[in-house]
Amino acid sequence: MKHRLKLLVISLLGASLGACSLLPVPGQPEAQKVMVDGETYLLTQITESTWTANSRASLKILPATEASTVALRQAVEKTSGCKVTDSDYSRQGRQFDAQVDCEGLRK
Repeated sequence: MKHRLKLLVISLLGASLGACSLLPVPGQPEAQKVMVDGETYLLTQITESTWTANSRASLKILPATEASTVALRQAVEKTSGCKVTDSDYSRQGRQFDAQVDCEGLRK
């Protein structure tokens, strides 16, 4: 019985922490949900020229294939309205970071 109770507590704690990771941090912009190749990603503008994309499952490693990188870059461009000039993966592959250039694109 004690073993089952421990497992239940651990499961509930893990589910709670996972749900918290989807909530915006106070003072940071709210993430925008974008679907790429059947996966939902959370895109967030960090600075005027920096955007990030994370999987909804915060511990999931993002696919770093050429096709996935192109799709993520297009998602950032569509969401930001700017052209991606550079990008890479960070947080051990759990985050896609993109630098954008908005000069002449926004009016």
